[in-house]
Amino acid sequence: MKLTFLGTRGEIEARTRRHRMHSSLLLSYRRARVMIDCGLDWLGKFERLHPDAIVLTHAHYIGDGATLTRSFVRKRGHTLIGHATVRTQLGWCTKEGVPRAVITHCGSEIVTGDEHKLTKKLKALAAERGVKASIAYDGMKLTLR
Repeated sequence: MKLTFLGTRGEIEARTRRHRMHSSLLLSYRRARVMIDCGLDWLGKFERLHPDAIVLTHAHYIGDGATLTRSFVRKRGHTLIGHATVRTQLGWCTKEGVPRAVITHCGSEIVTGDEHKLTKKLKALAAERGVKASIAYDGMKLTLR
């Protein structure tokens, strides 16, 4: 198994040569390649990575918190920070040719909501974009082929 730290910068403006891209990790094992997280600055760079799936760990809520369709972006001073909606992130997967997404680090909408309805909604959003998507849960095991 190989771990490649693609980015190590958080939601800050400061960039250095060693910390210029938003946090992301590529896990490679045999022929499987899984990208863990990707910020907006990763758009257009998937061609060289060719991930089989992306695990999105920051689909958490802000405020009263919807998770799938409500924006996670907010302002800090004059800077926008936060995360795009899961719907938007699935669109990025489509645009970049990534066939699968797994949502983790779930907010209150998922944790306390009707799991069946939310799963159905997520699968519909993903299907509209030609992506397979699922919501992770504690103890979940996933095999990529």
